[in-house]
Amino acid sequence: MHTYRSDKRVTLKDVAKVCGYSANTISRALRGDQKLPEKTRSLISQTAQEMGYIRNMSAQTLRLGRSHTVAIIINDINNPYYTNMASDINLYLNQNGFNMMLFCCKNDENLAEQMIQLSISMCVDGILFFPFSSSKHIIQLENSGIPFVVMDRWIEGLSYNNVRLDDESGGYEAARMLLEYGHRDILYIAGPYINSSQGDRQRGIFRAFDEYRVDRSKLRVLPWSMLPGQGEAGEYYPLLLPLNYTAMIAYNDDIAYHCMNELRMHGIRVPEEISMIGFDHIRRHNSSFPLLNSVTAKEQTVSEVAVKVLLEQMQDVHMKKANIVLPIVVHDDGTVVRR
Repeated sequence: MHTYRSDKRVTLKDVAKVCGYSANTISRALRGDQKLPEKTRSLISQTAQEMGYIRNMSAQTLRLGRSHTVAIIINDINNPYYTNMASDINLYLNQNGFNMMLFCCKNDENLAEQMIQLSISMCVDGILFFPFSSSKHIIQLENSGIPFVVMDRWIEGLSYNNVRLDDESGGYEAARMLLEYGHRDILYIAGPYINSSQGDRQRGIFRAFDEYRVDRSKLRVLPWSMLPGQGEAGEYYPLLLPLNYTAMIAYNDDIAYHCMNELRMHGIRVPEEISMIGFDHIRRHNSSFPLLNSVTAKEQTVSEVAVKVLLEQMQDVHMKKANIVLPIVVHDDGTVVRR
């Protein structure tokens, strides 16, 4: 076995010096060039591995014009919804010969701009992005010339590749289920108002109230701005008081689970006393989570379709922009009971 110590990164020249071949031959062997004898390729490959040589992907990207890497920029790595989506995206990309590079902007618009710039500077082949309400990020991506798909949100007035759920129908179906089961006093825990999903979901809820001729005043809305930042234990329960409602719709499952835990800690039975519906169906990836009715994609997921659209755009940048709104379904885990 070769022993090689260096304070610097091992290069092709270092491997060539040990093997006694030119750097060009080393490069050809590590690319699997069949024109070289198998014995030579095996020797060089083994030596490079023992020396700790790792191919310089930046140089390869410059040479080939492709990195086979896609960046995904998410909002909140603590929310299982985003990590679940990242896991799915990574799987779909790997199946198509691409790697994923993950960035988190921590719900910070300025940080999102930096993450976009960093992705571009690293010569990724495509970008999957969860936007805010501002159009500046979309314009920034458009100007980069790199194929991209916006996921889960929409920004009015711009044309770009977009894949999202039918959030208005999601809000409508969640409220319709509760109203159909006889609930009339309902709490809605809203999402961030800069988010298009929040507006769509709340409109859908109101549409269901109007259709069932239930006064909108029967819907109590708890604004996102009142929610605790890190969701510390015990911080949600005071916000849920008074318990003058029989059902709750949460903007996402992450919030719903915080509320469910704190209600149960105070002896409130879910769903016997308070029925509950969330969004995102994060239990699909985490079966240890408690049962929870949740709005989710009916068939294909946003992740699956977004990757498909991005790969198509990467093959042909002149393709017509895709604006895909996926149908929803309420995954029924039994956390809605009749009144």
